[in-house]
Amino acid sequence: MAPFQTILVPLDGSPLAERAIAPAMRIARAMAKVSADAPGEPVRLVLLRAVSPTVLVAADPMLYEELGRMSQEEALSYLHSTRDTLEAGDVVVDVQVVNGAPADAIVHYSETHDVDLIVISSHGRTGGSRWVYGSVAEKVLHHAPCAVAVIRSQAEVEMFEKRTILVPLDGSPLAERALEPALAIAQGVGCDIMLARFLTSAEPVPEGLATPDRSYEEYLATAAEMERAEAETYLQHVYASLPTGHAFFDVIVGKGDVADALVDYAARHHVDLIVMSSHGRSGVSRWLYGSVAEKVLRGAHCATLIVRGQ
Repeated sequence: MAPFQTILVPLDGSPLAERAIAPAMRIARAMAKVSADAPGEPVRLVLLRAVSPTVLVAADPMLYEELGRMSQEEALSYLHSTRDTLEAGDVVVDVQVVNGAPADAIVHYSETHDVDLIVISSHGRTGGSRWVYGSVAEKVLHHAPCAVAVIRSQAEVEMFEKRTILVPLDGSPLAERALEPALAIAQGVGCDIMLARFLTSAEPVPEGLATPDRSYEEYLATAAEMERAEAETYLQHVYASLPTGHAFFDVIVGKGDVADALVDYAARHHVDLIVMSSHGRSGVSRWLYGSVAEKVLRGAHCATLIVRGQ
């Protein structure tokens, strides 16, 4: 079975939100292609719109009911017309209208309908929309029970145009949870997959470790060489376990913040999609949500897919 069997695209009627449709469909088709040889439930793409009549008229039950009915009809009409423009292929496209505040409705629908992936647009660091980063998109990122892919409005190329997926690894089993979905997408779309380990946040070594035969600088150089060798051995081991010939690995050594190095690397190598893990709503890892994962989400110029650790 494909890792993403049910994919949800929340829409609010704006062109920004609709930017998530095409990449979501590409991922859905990739999942359908991967699962073609394994009979089972079809891959589903759900277009969802949340409606909520204004609170100001809630005191009038008849008016509230009428506005609710009109909102439902308008939302359904919009979703049906949007679905009619799609070339679904082997993907089943459903439309759903739900009541409630957008972020809460999206999370609740995902929890009650076994959604595996939410694909949502965000303006990122600049621009504007009805769903500002820090509002609906951010709430969904923090509270969704499943993986979430954020599509940047300022991305210069469409997803998979460059056909490169980046999977950052820190040596932990949690980070490796990103491998399966990344591989499935790469296989279905025909992308290369780059495994990368970033060595930029080494703890300072006490100067007291220097000896008459070895200076402090020599000790640091030796420690750095050992760390790089360990990272290369680890990535070689992961690489050897992958069932694809379109995989590569790289160890990046530098100064500064891991997230900054990751974002810069993705930009230099024209990455279409970053797939990485996060502990999500609970748990602990070297990459805490709110640290590396959150900084990458806010800073990357390409799409980012966060896989939940739980």
